[in-house]
Amino acid sequence: MNRRRASIAALACLLWGLPAASPARSVVDAAGRTVELPERVERVAGTAPPPTLLVYIVAPELLASVDTPVESSFFASGTKFLLPAFKKLPAVGGWHGAARGANMESLLALNPQVVIAWRNSFVMEPVLRSFERVHVPVVFVEEDRVADIPEAIRLVGQTVGREAQGNTLADEALRRLDAVRKRVAGIPESGRPTVYYAVGSDGLMTQFGDSFHYDPILVAGGKSVFPGDQATMGGLERVSLEEILVKNPEVIVTPDAEFFASVGKDPRWADVKAVRDNRVYLVPRDPLNFIDRPPSFMRILGVQWLADVLYPGGPTSLVQETVSFYRDFLHVSISEEEARKLLGR
Repeated sequence: MNRRRASIAALACLLWGLPAASPARSVVDAAGRTVELPERVERVAGTAPPPTLLVYIVAPELLASVDTPVESSFFASGTKFLLPAFKKLPAVGGWHGAARGANMESLLALNPQVVIAWRNSFVMEPVLRSFERVHVPVVFVEEDRVADIPEAIRLVGQTVGREAQGNTLADEALRRLDAVRKRVAGIPESGRPTVYYAVGSDGLMTQFGDSFHYDPILVAGGKSVFPGDQATMGGLERVSLEEILVKNPEVIVTPDAEFFASVGKDPRWADVKAVRDNRVYLVPRDPLNFIDRPPSFMRILGVQWLADVLYPGGPTSLVQETVSFYRDFLHVSISEEEARKLLGR
């Protein structure tokens, strides 16, 4: 309903002595769809960890459910860096990755008023089909790339009626990303290290350079040794140690603690430059991986961490940036000592 039609409807109600209905709110989502929303939103669900976690940082009290339980591998075991109420939310499954297999009956029993979904070509259609038939509005957010995250936060704030909070967090995310971009911009291409992203206990799974999973490494100023795009949602590709030896990366970044602990002792990896130079780094992951799996808002802090790893001696204190990030985005207070432990310092 446009403004003129709404005014006419209100006038008609006044003339006939009827109460005028409040016009519905609407937002334009990341898929370009105009979505009508309830005037007041009190219960929200997400379809996968990334969009669910965007609601968590903007308005955790509005979450009716989670797609993935905190006990899953997505979250650090026994984490104390999430709100207690979030840990108690019912897990109903989702449409992406490890969360795939949503229980629609359980989800609809929680009466969500709006669903925040990941705009991703791999799964958009199934999400729309699921909710259109039950008349629950779906708002798609774009967050494949690190650069997408601030506007995704802003859109979630608008959707759930927490626009001021969404704008504040989006602006803070932009500040952090702009600082990383400025830092990296001053480094010539020839001075940027090649980075192998080693996944799995043997380190022989990776993400190709054009994958959104690898994107944080590019933002932080690294160069991929394996170009190419992902063919599936997960995007993992198996490579051989022989291929890695040929590429000879200057830095290795890994989310796998077992590989991190063993690679320096394994003679098969001894000739890789990153191993010789002791430049193998374990991605922090409490409460969530800072870089990937899931590719969440934590990547904002993740690219700050990685830029500091690749180019030490930056102008800001990463420890203090971590303390404030956990306060503003995760709603928990941590000490500088806890921040150092998280960062592996």
